[in-house]
Amino acid sequence: MVYSQRDSHSQRGTGLALALLLLSLACLNTACAPVKTLDVWKDDSYSQPLQKVLIIAVTKQDYIRNQFENVLANQLNAKGVEAIPSFKVLPQAGEKLDRDSVVAKVKELGIENVLVARSISKEEITNHQYGGVILGGTAVYDNGWYGYSYGYTYDRQYDTDYFTISTKLYDVSGEKPVWSYLAQVKVDDSRQHAVNIFVPMIVQELSKAKLLN
Repeated sequence: MVYSQRDSHSQRGTGLALALLLLSLACLNTACAPVKTLDVWKDDSYSQPLQKVLIIAVTKQDYIRNQFENVLANQLNAKGVEAIPSFKVLPQAGEKLDRDSVVAKVKELGIENVLVARSISKEEITNHQYGGVILGGTAVYDNGWYGYSYGYTYDRQYDTDYFTISTKLYDVSGEKPVWSYLAQVKVDDSRQHAVNIFVPMIVQELSKAKLLN
């Protein structure tokens, strides 16, 4: 058999085309996916499945807070968890919130866990730790679930954009989270649509961590 230079070029061309196709598929399945998991962590000493949890979405837009908390509460309720959207029992984001009244409401309702979801900046991603967010060696949120729930939230205008969402689960008897999920969420339609895509991922990761019955 005579192996020509033309055959060699043809094979290299076919190989290159195949490599580009595989790269494109990889993009579709990972970087271009609507939700990309960056990190998942769980306290190995914590094994109590969720029973009664308060859901807090930290955002400047009340309609997004309401939708996120409602969608997640409904999906957790379907798993046998008594999940309570915070907007139904706590003031909206624009109203004054004081620590004592919020903590009192948690105790009044017999809440066992608090789940907090918030968007964070690129700087916070770099320094994201399961025990809290550390910037310049200083704990930004050092008051347990309350501090993380009512601190700063990162926001910006966008057309097609990515938001990095930090979701943390706290045991109200402690000051540190027992589970955390860091994910990048693509927003190319509307924030409501992004919420509907992202929330099932939270439930899926909670289930993997054996925090749902």
